[in-house]
Amino acid sequence: RSLQWGAEYRASKVFHVSPFCTVEGGYRFRFMRSTGAGADRMLLRIDHDDAQGPLIETSISGVLQPLTAARARMALLRHPMHSFGVIARIHWQAFKLWRKRVPFHSKPLPPDHFASRS
Repeated sequence: RSLQWGAEYRASKVFHVSPFCTVEGGYRFRFMRSTGAGADRMLLRIDHDDAQGPLIETSISGVLQPLTAARARMALLRHPMHSFGVIARIHWQAFKLWRKRVPFHSKPLPPDHFASRS
């Protein structure tokens, strides 16, 4: 099935992602695209909800460009520490949650069946 801009896609949560969230609920994905000021832009939203409502709401946006080997190399050269910065910010947010005494959930045993498909 091909991606439809603006459509909402849903998936059940089956992986342990954060020690501050249980493996329950689901994800909502939404890909939005706009053209303006000579640039083709996109916004990706990923939200995690459980039975009580929203837990995590995230988004990232940027200018759409075709992925080429040259662009991938240039991104690595321009931002060599970007991944480390993301990891540092994730751990900073986790520290703040821990400091607020948000309940901590240990990693559960793996599921009996694979959750992905080819």
